[in-house]
Amino acid sequence: MARKKKPPTPRPGQAWRVTVAVVVTLAAVAGIVFALGQLGDEALLRVGARDRYRTPFADTICDTPPGLDRPAFLSEVRYVGGLHETISAVDPAEHGRVAAAFAKHPWVEAVGGVTAEPGGVVRVALRFRMPVLAVTTADRTPRLLDRGGVLLPVAPTPPGVAELAGTVPVPTVAAGEVWRDPGVSAALRLVETYTPTRLERTATGWRLTGRDGRLYDVRN
Repeated sequence: MARKKKPPTPRPGQAWRVTVAVVVTLAAVAGIVFALGQLGDEALLRVGARDRYRTPFADTICDTPPGLDRPAFLSEVRYVGGLHETISAVDPAEHGRVAAAFAKHPWVEAVGGVTAEPGGVVRVALRFRMPVLAVTTADRTPRLLDRGGVLLPVAPTPPGVAELAGTVPVPTVAAGEVWRDPGVSAALRLVETYTPTRLERTATGWRLTGRDGRLYDVRN
């Protein structure tokens, strides 16, 4: 009958090393679990903090262009910029997206900055394009242009804007783009040089009405 082999007798210190390895492994696992839990809690806290600083985009403080009230203007900016209903008052990246959205609006020439004020208020500094010439298109629509020839959205003609007599072709560009019609471009150059209140084409050039009401003939 075969004799059963006895299990090997642990060498001195071997049992102690096994015990220590098990304890270290369990401690490491526990540490990892705790760290993950802490990261999760901190992430939740960060999300909660960010949510506290979100504010309706419709509450943004800014000036408005001619012919638009603030709700209508902000609605158009949000549409062209693809913004959410709420924005962060403290996130610089979101401030950049807000500035880019305002810059896309045809009335906006430049965005001076986006700042957060107490109470979660977001304020945007804007410089608008200023109309200098009013024309009537062939479809009887009044249109405005700034000094650079940018076609502006349809709006009432402000006081002091020079008016071009007669009609011009319907623009082939959208609001916010430069309208390169030759007649319109020529009228804009005269407005910059003479600052008239009215311009009219003649057989030999242009007839201008000055701010003092006097008439001036300018040859081509």
